[in-house]
Amino acid sequence: MAGPLPPISPEQIVNFLYAIYYFLRNAIAYILENTLFKDRPEYAATYGDAISFLISLTALYLVLEMIEAAKKWVKIILIIGWGLLLITIITSRALI
Repeated sequence: MAGPLPPISPEQIVNFLYAIYYFLRNAIAYILENTLFKDRPEYAATYGDAISFLISLTALYLVLEMIEAAKKWVKIILIIGWGLLLITIITSRALI
């Protein structure tokens, strides 16, 4: 059996995210270079940078939106939970 995983440092997380970003940027530049910018491949890197940056911001936005949606569900569950608890307390007091 494998032992526990060693702790991950913040530098390792940043390096991993940068490696993903760098791969994505190069992949987009390659696709652009071989499709839209066959005549001017030097533009592919510039637009690849812009597209990969916008993809990263979009991913961050989507994560924040999911967190916001989750907050709404937790809020609804908490309201229902506290309401049911109060109803239970009130009805149990009425039966005594």
